[in-house]
Formats: sequence, C-alpha cells, structure tokens
Amino acid sequence: MNISTSIVDNQQKEALVSMTALYFIEEHRLLDPEQLDDAKKSLQALFLRTSGEETMLRKLIDILKTTKQIHQSFASIANVLTGISRGVQLVDSKVAAYKQALSVLAPTAEENAAFAGPFLSFSQSFLQKVEIFEGNLRQYVELKETEARYASIYRIAIEARERLKQRLTGMLGSATHNEVESKIRQSVISTFDYSESETNLRYAQRETRNKGDEIVEQLDDIQAMCQMAKNPSMREQAEESENNTVSSYSVIPNRERTGKKPAASYDDVFTLFTTGLRQHARLLELKDIVLELFKLYQHSYGLFMLDCSNLNKAIETMMTNTEAYFGAKEEDKDIKVKREKLKRIEGLIPFLERAALAVPEEERIPYNRFSRKISDIVSEKRAPWSHITEDLLRAKVQAEADLSTRL
Repeated sequence: MNISTSIVDNQQKEALVSMTALYFIEEHRLLDPEQLDDAKKSLQALFLRTSGEETMLRKLIDILKTTKQIHQSFASIANVLTGISRGVQLVDSKVAAYKQALSVLAPTAEENAAFAGPFLSFSQSFLQKVEIFEGNLRQYVELKETEARYASIYRIAIEARERLKQRLTGMLGSATHNEVESKIRQSVISTFDYSESETNLRYAQRETRNKGDEIVEQLDDIQAMCQMAKNPSMREQAEESENNTVSSYSVIPNRERTGKKPAASYDDVFTLFTTGLRQHARLLELKDIVLELFKLYQHSYGLFMLDCSNLNKAIETMMTNTEAYFGAKEEDKDIKVKREKLKRIEGLIPFLERAALAVPEEERIPYNRFSRKISDIVSEKRAPWSHITEDLLRAKVQAEADLSTRL
C-alpha cells in the first residue's frame, strides 16, 4: 500500500467515527448550531489535509469536553440554589414544629424565661438569617452573570479597538504627510468609545464584591449562631474560629479581606437548655424537637460553606465560557433536559476517545474491517457509553451511508 492510499484510508476511518458523532450530536442537539457548523467544516477540511496537524476527532472531543463543563456548570448552580432552598424550608418546618410544641406545652412564665422564649427568639432569628442568605446568594449569581456579560462585551470592544488601530495605522500611516493628518489619525484611534463597556464592567464588579461582602458577613454570623447550639466543650476556640472564618473568604473569590466585622452576641441556647431541664422538668416535653433543631443548626454553617464553594467552581466555568453558558441557559431552562444532554455528552466523550485509538497511522486493516471494529466498540458491554449504544449505532449507519456516497 503506498503512502497516498494509506492517508486516504486513515481519513476515511477518522471520518466514519467523526460523522457518527456528528449525526448523534445533531439528533440530540448537544452542541449549538455554530459549534456544529464549525465541526462540519473541520470534517470537510479533513479530506484536504495531508500533514500531521491536529485531527478532527481531537477537536471534536475538546469541543464536547468544554460543552460538558458548561452543562455541568449550569446544572451545578441550579442544584446548589435548589439545595439551599430546601435547607431553608427544612429550618422553617422545624421552627414551626417547635412553635406547635410550645402551644401544646403552654409554658409557665418561669419556663418561658429559662429556655422556651429565648430559644424561640434564637430560632426565628436563625431562620431569618438563612432566608436572607439564600436571597443574597441568588442575587450573587445574577450579579456574576451580569459581570460575565459585561466582561465579554469589554473584551470584544478592546479587540475591535485594536483592529481599528491596526487598520488606521496601515491605511493612514503610509499616507500621512504632515502633523495635522497624524493628529487626526491618533484622535480617531483614541476616541473609539469603549469607555462605556469598561465603566459597566467596573460597576458590575463592584456590585458583585459588595454582595460577596454581605454573604461572608452572613456566614460569619451564621457560624456564631451555630456555635451556640453546640455543647460548650466541643465549640471551636477563638483561634480556631478565626481560622475557619478566614477560610470563609475563599468561598467568595477575588476579594481582599479588609477586616472582620465583630460577630454579634447570641444566647448560649445549649447551656440554657441543659440548665433549664434541671430546673423545669416539663421542658423534657420539648427535648426531641429541640435536639433536632440543635443538630440542624450545628451543621448548617459547614453545609453553607460547601454550597458556596461548589457554586463558585461552577461560576468560574461560566465566567470563562460566557457566550456558551448563556446560550445553554437560554436554549433550555428545563434542568431535566439539561441533565439528559449532559448524560449523553458524558457517554460520547469516552466513546470518541476509545474509537480514536483505532485510527492510528500505522494500522493497515481494510475499511470494512475497521467499520466492524467500530460497531464492536459501540456495542461493548458495561462501557461508559452503553446508555447511548442504540443511538450511536443508528448514527453510524447514517454516517456510513453519507461517507459511501461522498468518497
């Protein structure tokens, strides 16, 4: 087999895998139209290429991995916000249960002063704080989306200004004969107005930082309350608490810690309860619901910290893939459909990586045998793509029909 023939054979093999993927992608709308069109153009270019540059398959895999990250980002943000909402609803229901238990107990003035009243105030305050925290976190996501939009606009404006500068330098530079023409050229370049986009971006960044400050202060406050629901012997010492609070600043990135706002003082409800039980036996009737609330309060801060950390990981992807993120968001706001697309992409990527190994330059098997090999790969049992096997086989049939008529 001569070199030119082997090149054609390898192009055919790569094209079969690539076209199978493209038919699958198009049927299930896994990429936006521009990305799909770009991939199809790359496929056309494959047949004109004789050098060892990046293959169509590698480019397609990279596009899918980026799309997977975007879909994960979209789903992760929605999941975190939904999880926090459920947490707030749980606190609300438990506080309501405590109120109901109080109405049944009808505590005396002494019982109310010893524990029942202070704990109700504490619980209502905690509920209010987590409700505000949830609202602020949703606002933070909206502000980060706004910041991402303006950052994208600003980048485009900078690029447009640079292109204008290069055109004017090329067109006018060689034709400039006097100082007046030179000043005109510089004036056109310098007055290209991208200042509005820069102003909008800086304002959006400031709004995001301010909201981040609010959230961190709320986390500090929630942490202080959670400490009061713990056994005093298990509470963090001042130094440990300070270190933990410092770490809370990492959940809102790109901020400088300019000082810690002193935490508010709250009733030591755990101690009040243990003391109240010894003095007022009837408070035992509240024990179960109170202990449930203690447990809920104790771990709330840690869970909120994890939620914020996961949220910002997802936001980082959104900030670096702004256009694709908003395209995905506008295209389909049904999170169930988004998850289905993500699941298909998660299967398609390892299939392509596995199939790509079957297209090395040195392999000399005939095309028909290669086609059967790809079918075998698609049909592998317990493969990461087994949930899309039937759809892949159907896409391969379409690809083979297309390929057989164009070559």
